[in-house]
Amino acid sequence: MMDEFARSGVAHACISPGSRSSALVTGILRAPAIRPWVILDERSAGFFALGMARETRCPVILVCTSGTAAANYMPAVVEASLSKIPLIVITADRPPEARDCRSPQTIDQVGMFGSHARWSVELATPVAGLDLDSYYRTIACRAFSTATEMPAGPVHLNIPMREPLIDVSEEREALARIGESESESESESEFAADESRPPYTRVYPARHSIPPESIGALADKLRGCDRGLIVCGPAAPSPEAAGSIARLAERLNWPVLADPLSGLRAGHHDRSRIVDAYDIVLRDPAFCEANQPDAVIQFGDPPVSKSLGQFLAAGSRRCHLMVAEPGTWPDPLQKASDVARAGTVEFCDSIFESLDESRKPSPWLDSWLGASARARAALDEMLADEPAMFEGKVVAELMRLTPGGCAVHTGNSMPIRDFDTFVGQSDRDTALFCNRGANGIDGVLATALGAAAARKAATILVLGDLSLLHDIGAIQIAARYPVHLLAIVINNDGGGIFSFLPQASLGDSFERFFATPHGLDFERASALGRARYARAGSWSEFNAAVGYALDHPGLHLLEIRGDRARNLAMHRRLIETALSRVRAGSDAGTIR
Repeated sequence: MMDEFARSGVAHACISPGSRSSALVTGILRAPAIRPWVILDERSAGFFALGMARETRCPVILVCTSGTAAANYMPAVVEASLSKIPLIVITADRPPEARDCRSPQTIDQVGMFGSHARWSVELATPVAGLDLDSYYRTIACRAFSTATEMPAGPVHLNIPMREPLIDVSEEREALARIGESESESESESEFAADESRPPYTRVYPARHSIPPESIGALADKLRGCDRGLIVCGPAAPSPEAAGSIARLAERLNWPVLADPLSGLRAGHHDRSRIVDAYDIVLRDPAFCEANQPDAVIQFGDPPVSKSLGQFLAAGSRRCHLMVAEPGTWPDPLQKASDVARAGTVEFCDSIFESLDESRKPSPWLDSWLGASARARAALDEMLADEPAMFEGKVVAELMRLTPGGCAVHTGNSMPIRDFDTFVGQSDRDTALFCNRGANGIDGVLATALGAAAARKAATILVLGDLSLLHDIGAIQIAARYPVHLLAIVINNDGGGIFSFLPQASLGDSFERFFATPHGLDFERASALGRARYARAGSWSEFNAAVGYALDHPGLHLLEIRGDRARNLAMHRRLIETALSRVRAGSDAGTIR
């Protein structure tokens, strides 16, 4: 089975130690094309594998023993399912006769991940004298295919194992032979994909395209809409997809409202129609009322911005077209009038050819671009003059310092919202990632560590203090494996995002049950991962620490102390000032 995973292209496996999974582990060790990563905690291992699979765009194997070890994979499996990231989860299990009788380390593992797994199967129990070679090979090929076909996601193989779990003498001899061959060639090629032979079963995926007559009907709908929007949510599209969306926007002459996780705010594609300050602009009721669209084309998952979601939910329009992969329905607002089952590039290129040549300059387009430019200029000016360690400026300053080729990961709650509000566009190819499948604050550090382990350039993570506390056990991974990761923790002693919600007026009850102050810092915790620790109390210290971390491989933990009440006041002041700039432009007659 492991041999077939290697032939299919799997290059990494995350192993959490245990006895019942011994045969699975030795199977991996006997497939040298698969690099093993030992991660003690299954919860951290799951998110580490998720980050690695997102970075490599290839399934990563997870292996654990029986019992609650397998249950600890659940949060990462949920995130992988909703974020469409391929994982191959292999859980060892006790044999059927040991179940439901209080046998140690035994729980019900059959189908334990429910609808979050693309495919879940309990395999036949290995037994001496029964040839299951072709069976296990076929299972591996089917699992790889299912994990990678649209929509990608996790698969679950549950394997009951009877004792004796392995033939120790046979395994010792096999591993000795592999060790001898590895010592003859000490290069990274030992972990290269095994392409010497094709997989036992080759699977040819179906390509999803829209029939020409359907493309024509959609083009007819869009052709008569001068007031249209292209909304791009979290998707991290390829440069090809970004270019295709930009070409479609040019032909339609529509603005593109680009989420920070869409991959459209940064890069070398045409960004002349990108609106990046819509989160501010759409807080102005007058602008929203005057700029309701007749048509919307939506790519990717639902955007981060609450104001954009409310704007899209409020109006009715001639056409709201969702471009979505088969098996997905990213429409929590229930606004879709049409759903196109196709890839982004295929859809954009097909509809582009069916539309008329690019239109003349549009007051509608100028309205959106002008309002966004005024809001962004106001925010940039205020951030440049801000001496305090304001959380919104942390992400803006970080993106200014980050060179092209780096990957930036961000936590949920406040960090991703600050990226949305305070970070504009860039011509650098800096990719931004976030676990927006389930929007959880757990597993953020482990995810970034997994991505960093598979990446040659530096990786940066911005997260909050509660998020780091949720995932503090993952920091030990860096003590075992070399990774180049700068983790910037904004420590405001609690859940900063709750200060923006109505329950903040509850006084002492709010502090105890929502804000949850902890009074901790992270200097001693950084020692678990042998990380270089620094604390920045000024922008000069911040710039120096970021520069040092990017130039020196390893794990770096940079702590920034914040104040929740001051952060709330700063947000409100900056946003209101930016809105006044937008309204001033509208009053001057530049917005139509």
